[in-house]
Amino acid sequence: MEHIKQYYKYIIIGAICVFTFVCFRYTLQNQFTCWDDDYYVTNDPYIKALTADNLKVIFTQDITKNNYHPLCMLSLAINYYFSGLNPSSYYGTNIVIHVLNTFLIFLLFTLLCARLKIPEKQSVFMAALGALWFGAHPMRVESVSWIAERKDVLYAFFYFGGLITWIRYTDSKEKKWYIVTLLLFVASCLSKPMAVVFPLSLICIDFLLARQWDKTVITNKLLFFVIALICGGGAYYTQNATGAIADFNRLTLGERVMYASYGFDMYISKFFNPTYLSTFYPYPYRYIDGTLPAIYYMAPFIAVLLPVATTLAVSRITSSASGDKPTSQTASATTGIPGSVQLPFAPQQYTLHKRVAIFGFVYLFANLVFVLQFISCGAAIMADRYSYVAYAGWIFMLVFFANMLLQRLPGFRLAIYILLFAFSGWMAWLCYDRTNAWHDSETLLTDAIEKYPMRALLSYKWLGNYYLDMGELDKALENYEVLTRLRSADAKVWDNVGNIQLRKHDPRAAVQSFTQSMGIQNNVYKTYLDRAIALNQLGDTLGARKDLEMAARLNPAIAAGAVPVPAAGGSPVTGSGNSPLDSCIVQLNQGDTLRAFRSFLLAVKKRPDAEKVLAELGFNYVNSSRQFAPAINLYNMLLKINTGEPHYYFYRGVAFYSTGNIPKAKEDWLIAVKMNATEVKQSASNNLSVIFDNEGNYEKALYYAEMAKSLGYNVDAAF
Repeated sequence: MEHIKQYYKYIIIGAICVFTFVCFRYTLQNQFTCWDDDYYVTNDPYIKALTADNLKVIFTQDITKNNYHPLCMLSLAINYYFSGLNPSSYYGTNIVIHVLNTFLIFLLFTLLCARLKIPEKQSVFMAALGALWFGAHPMRVESVSWIAERKDVLYAFFYFGGLITWIRYTDSKEKKWYIVTLLLFVASCLSKPMAVVFPLSLICIDFLLARQWDKTVITNKLLFFVIALICGGGAYYTQNATGAIADFNRLTLGERVMYASYGFDMYISKFFNPTYLSTFYPYPYRYIDGTLPAIYYMAPFIAVLLPVATTLAVSRITSSASGDKPTSQTASATTGIPGSVQLPFAPQQYTLHKRVAIFGFVYLFANLVFVLQFISCGAAIMADRYSYVAYAGWIFMLVFFANMLLQRLPGFRLAIYILLFAFSGWMAWLCYDRTNAWHDSETLLTDAIEKYPMRALLSYKWLGNYYLDMGELDKALENYEVLTRLRSADAKVWDNVGNIQLRKHDPRAAVQSFTQSMGIQNNVYKTYLDRAIALNQLGDTLGARKDLEMAARLNPAIAAGAVPVPAAGGSPVTGSGNSPLDSCIVQLNQGDTLRAFRSFLLAVKKRPDAEKVLAELGFNYVNSSRQFAPAINLYNMLLKINTGEPHYYFYRGVAFYSTGNIPKAKEDWLIAVKMNATEVKQSASNNLSVIFDNEGNYEKALYYAEMAKSLGYNVDAAF
């Protein structure tokens, strides 16, 4: 029993960490999604080989084209090194880091309570409840169950560690703790630029702990502010360059204040009522007269009244409490160095309870300030992931006052414990349930559409893309048509609609869709090639030739034969040029896949569509020129680049089968039928039924024949 008492804190936090892991365990079954996972993992060549060249690119370039976060990308590269494209490895890493962050919250709250001289048992209660609310809150799911948001859990790990070491520094004044805090801050910024508000969090900590409140509260953080300015400026430049930041004149100052206030209010609301969560929270629609819903006009007043009312209520409740006096009356040693200039809002003039209330609201605001749409960035007014670090100070305030109620109202302790237990259990259940929405692209995007029908427009587009990749043309068209009915200004949507119409043997409708796409963006060579196919099918050879000529002007590689032209049956990529992509093809034909892979990495820097070009070449090798040996070499390399593409396994299987290597063909098709692509599964299962029939394994032959038939393949009834 003595041993249990000695280690009870570790037992408690251990149990909370296990409970947190259980809340997220379903995430381990999730798949890659089409929401940035392709940019970060599946289609990113730089994480797929831990070479010196790739590491240099990771640390010197914005390889995801939206932010510079090299430590995040390095962690994903390490995942790929050990597990390839096994999604459970990436999700498992996210969960482990989140559990570690939950542990850090426990340590941080324990330290804060100790500095505030809160008795140990109360301190453990506050730290445990705070860690539980942090770890198992539904608003955490977006950060943990989304592979591309690795940056969130990773930057928080360094961020919370930095807050802990800062408290160590302010206690001891030892330079080593200052240096460690600085290094953790830099690591946090290199994981996600949102960490630039870290110096503001340090000021919040100093205020809460009633540190010396003179010019040193700023000067000892100058280096942090300089780093924050550099990282923040770089992030703003990158976001602006990619078009993520809207023109400042797009919204009036009043609208910015209303939207920011609404977002702030909603983050508070979602903590207590984390239902109806979504990956997408759209800006409001306006009424016919141009006005907004009433809640947006009320939002600024609510955002101001909430902290003011909370502070006043705390002041009133605690005014008669003995010992709860301003710090200047109880700890004069902390009021500053004699003769030093005191800054406004010195913490010593506030009671502990007021400081905690102010700390909770200011910390929350400081960590949300750059995502509250004062600067309009993105198509959503808020996002669950932005609360990940911001909720830490807010949770500390809540558990502090929960503990206060338990101490002030001993007669109601059982009722309070029951309420806290019920609220915690409800949040944990919602958290577990929310992880199901992130299972794959279909569940994720469908969830957003169900929450905001006709408003989550990007979700319609991405869901259409997903179904198109899966070969489910009718479902893809259904989602795209929502956008086309709204007269979408996205050229790619119209181009995809045209390609679906081509595949459904409706070239006339396809021509109209391609023409609509060109009306939005008329410099995409692929759209001209696509329309040339449709025109050729309609017998308009003159129009098709004009489109081919235009495509060649936009992309001279077509004229050189470096891009296959399916409409005219032109030559596939020959590898006769001197570009890295040509070198890659020559090396593949020679069987030198190692050098070909290196050439591919060089090619991607100049041609982001290099993988697609090679995939089209492989298709031509198998289906047109019947060059099976080069096709096998090509697909061997493509599967190093992207092991999640079912077509690569299928066509390599065709090439193996055509060269008489039946075991290898069977091996590839057995993988292909397990992947989520209907077209591939149809053909691969039929091919497997033939192989097993030839081997005399009639049970498996029948099994795969029935699978092919259930997927719509026309299986011979006699078979």
